[in-house]
Amino acid sequence: MTTRDELVAWWKWFSERECRGYSPLYESISNAVAAADDLHDRLLAEPNHVRQPNMLLATMHDLVLRGAAPELATLYDGTAPPGADAGPLFVDVALRRWEELVPVLEARRTQTNEVGRVGVLAPALATLVTHEPTTLIDVGTSAGLTLTLPHCLIDYGERGTLGPADSPVHVECEILRGDPPIRPTAITRRIGLDRRPLDPNDPDDARWLLACTWPDTGRLERTRLALDLAVAHPCELRTGDAVTDLPALLAEIDGPIVVTTTWALAYLPDHARAAFVDVLAAGSVDRPVSWVSVEAPTVVEGLPEIDSPAVEGISASVVGATLFRGGEVTERHTLGHAHAHGRWIWWHQ
Repeated sequence: MTTRDELVAWWKWFSERECRGYSPLYESISNAVAAADDLHDRLLAEPNHVRQPNMLLATMHDLVLRGAAPELATLYDGTAPPGADAGPLFVDVALRRWEELVPVLEARRTQTNEVGRVGVLAPALATLVTHEPTTLIDVGTSAGLTLTLPHCLIDYGERGTLGPADSPVHVECEILRGDPPIRPTAITRRIGLDRRPLDPNDPDDARWLLACTWPDTGRLERTRLALDLAVAHPCELRTGDAVTDLPALLAEIDGPIVVTTTWALAYLPDHARAAFVDVLAAGSVDRPVSWVSVEAPTVVEGLPEIDSPAVEGISASVVGATLFRGGEVTERHTLGHAHAHGRWIWWHQ
């Protein structure tokens, strides 16, 4: 059970490590929430998942997107007068509208499947996927936005581009160091697995995914376009759990499989993370299974430790590759570090 002190520390950490230098809006709001005792009382009375900073931030953003919080609208769309402080107003609106927020907080989950992560996934997949036809399973897929990778234009600056030049979704990923492989892969089938997959055709689901997108980071319009792309190029979206339902999905597929998780494993408890690895190992008895993970440091156990690069802004994620053969882990690699939303990659291989 989260204590008040832990809740305050969580919001302070979120402001300093996730928002500072990247989202001034959410940095201000997080600092205000950290100091709001009345709001702490409300959060502590709710289930544990509601206390995650991203949950309250997304639920309030959903309120704004529905046009139900006009007093916050200009702060979220960047048209407010210079110097306007969103933090105190956010807290005031949250307290006044709390009964309206609770059903959304309790029913929804954080589902920030950011399409910008395709810039990080592409070289990681190119490292592991050979010329043999391969199936990709994205665990924690949300609306399957990263599954649209072949239809996105990924711009690596001087290193070139990947994907169709006329794509409506343009992802810029700066290579800060190293020489990641930039090439298409032999992935022939793409499947998304999520306990509560979002349907990009459903207006409420689409709005929730937008609500999970930080409004002042330049990603909102691209997410709208990515939702349209997911509608135009649908992939298989399955409802299921990362541990209990994944074995059956693995069993129905012939040939090599690569599994991806991008900030999905972080939401599982330690025992479920260990069980997830066991499932992947069991699925590799008759064919190779590989796992590309883009997660916070320490979330994926066993990866070689490499110091995170000193890059200002949002804390770096670890890009890992774990290979399973014959029912066990055979290789673990730390491929690189990356911005959690795909803005840059620091390649180690």
